[in-house]
Amino acid sequence: MTRADTLLQIKDAESKAAQIVKDAQEKQRAIVANARRDAVKRIQDAEVKMREENDRAFNSERAKVTSTKTELINKGAEEARLVKSGSASKKAAVRAHLKDAFEKSL
Repeated sequence: MTRADTLLQIKDAESKAAQIVKDAQEKQRAIVANARRDAVKRIQDAEVKMREENDRAFNSERAKVTSTKTELINKGAEEARLVKSGSASKKAAVRAHLKDAFEKSL
């Protein structure tokens, strides 16, 4: 083997090594890009899940508040009805008392 052949073999080996390194770098870039895409997808999925859980909790609390509000409104309406009916029955007695007091003063 001549010196030129040896140099050609070295040159071929270097170019093969450079190609192997280049391929490995491209493969590494592809792996990193895929990992980033997966990470972004996982983060987005987690955000969607978190939003859904928050919406469910919010809607649950909203339902509780609405229920309590309705309950309190109904209770207040019942109390108002009782006060109104009580005042209606007392109106006649108050009128009679005022009439008697006025007649006594005359």
